[in-house]
Amino acid sequence: MSFHLLKLYADRLHRLERTLSPATHTSHLLDYGISWFVHLMLRAVYYVHLPAYSYVALQNDFAAQLESLGLWKWAVFVLLHLVDSADRQRAVQQVLVRQCSLNENEDDEAFLIEKLHVPAKWIYEAKALIAQYDRIPEKEAEFCLKAGLWNAAHEVIMKKLAAAYIISGNEDTLLNMLTPLADDDRNCDIFDWSEGGEILFHYLSIKKEMMALDEGDQELVERLREQLKLLCTRVKDLSCDSLEDRLCQSEISKKCASYLKSLLFLEERPDEDVILDDGSLPSLSLTPYIAGLPMPEDYALSELRALTRSYIRGLVT
Repeated sequence: MSFHLLKLYADRLHRLERTLSPATHTSHLLDYGISWFVHLMLRAVYYVHLPAYSYVALQNDFAAQLESLGLWKWAVFVLLHLVDSADRQRAVQQVLVRQCSLNENEDDEAFLIEKLHVPAKWIYEAKALIAQYDRIPEKEAEFCLKAGLWNAAHEVIMKKLAAAYIISGNEDTLLNMLTPLADDDRNCDIFDWSEGGEILFHYLSIKKEMMALDEGDQELVERLREQLKLLCTRVKDLSCDSLEDRLCQSEISKKCASYLKSLLFLEERPDEDVILDDGSLPSLSLTPYIAGLPMPEDYALSELRALTRSYIRGLVT
């Protein structure tokens, strides 16, 4: 290498790829350490005529050498010297996918983020891909949310998690997952949000309010009833690609019917039906909403019979 450096001093246009070849300084032709550091110093004094393809190859070769030695964080450091932003991101993320683990390693992540200034988004995207490969949808959704991959997060939640969570009663976890997606600035770009996550988010929000409902708060009762009416008209639009999804849809429908009936008895005079402004009874006004819910036939008939009894009782009184 000394000869080539002298040659370079005498002729600034001497080919850098010859100067930086491992063959000029070592018998280990896959050892690019000295070549990389020498090139770094040469660039500092404006020897920048190394062809682009040779420059990229040098960064990739040295990074691969470091990664094979277990020094993958320093391999990331080397790859951050790539000039093209797309190539740099792709190369770094490929290393992260190979080396990161789903278990949080604070030291490694702190080094990457604080010392090397690797965007946290890249780390979370890599972890989401690892979780997808390992078939752990809970982790995949978690890291998609952390990475700001709203469409991917919504797809994972709706196709792999939502139905199981609702059927098993693990609804608080599902609500926490959907809450970041409910932001108007985010869900406007989410494909099929109105036919998936939005319906579930409204259902879970209403259920949470129903659990903490104060019977004396008539304004809240009225608001919840209007929200439930709107929800009842939308449950049938919920995307159903499997039997589990249809069971989930039925469970939501049953809960909506139950909540509507509960609110019916929380009027200002709960001991008797109240006449609405249009002259009809509340039980009659709820009938089309409950009848339109996608419930099993026997359950739908049971709910309609209950409303019929309430309507007849109101006529008698």
